[in-house]
Amino acid sequence: MDIVKRIRTNPAIMAYGLYLYFNSRSYRFASKSLEPITKRTHVSIWKWVQKYASLTDRFVIGGRRIKDVFVDETLLKINGENYWLWLAYEPNLHVCLLFHISRERTIFVCYQFFKQIRTKFGSKSIYTDSAYWYNEACKWLRLRHIIYGTQLKNIMERFIQQIKDRTECFDDNFPCKIKRCSRQHVDNWLRMYILYLNMETDRVKFTDFVIRNRLS
Repeated sequence: MDIVKRIRTNPAIMAYGLYLYFNSRSYRFASKSLEPITKRTHVSIWKWVQKYASLTDRFVIGGRRIKDVFVDETLLKINGENYWLWLAYEPNLHVCLLFHISRERTIFVCYQFFKQIRTKFGSKSIYTDSAYWYNEACKWLRLRHIIYGTQLKNIMERFIQQIKDRTECFDDNFPCKIKRCSRQHVDNWLRMYILYLNMETDRVKFTDFVIRNRLS
């Protein structure tokens, strides 16, 4: 009886496939673009996104010290239900520092998110809009709450729009047929996409980073 051996994909090809996907916004297009090199299905590229999501933990924000932290939230739909995506952005370094997905938009959720920011980055000031949950959460954590003006708000809104433009290309919907899904596949996609954005704005080649930090 013949034994069919699984052929492992070269990490360089996987990295390039991921880069093609995040540039094209389509798993099928990325799969087709890889055909001259190797044949891999769009499902394979989806699996690569899920597999390599943990690389986010290996991305170290270099250069200058984190100075300002901007925070805002935007609405997502996951399997037809509303969720809130909280984002922390450093405008001087042009990187997304942290994100969190929640079912509710409350002071307590905001408090937990701000606490993560403070613990991980030592931030003492948070820039947001005038929503009351931000102000109350900052009071609880003794953080300085700064309401940004129009110019600074536009910076945050442009970053948020990058995220929304990408998720809206599939109607803000992350489909899943699993009941009571943990949403880990959504978290993995967002981690990988934000890593891609951070690599792009830092002028560090996304593919080189994936190859250097490849997983076994």
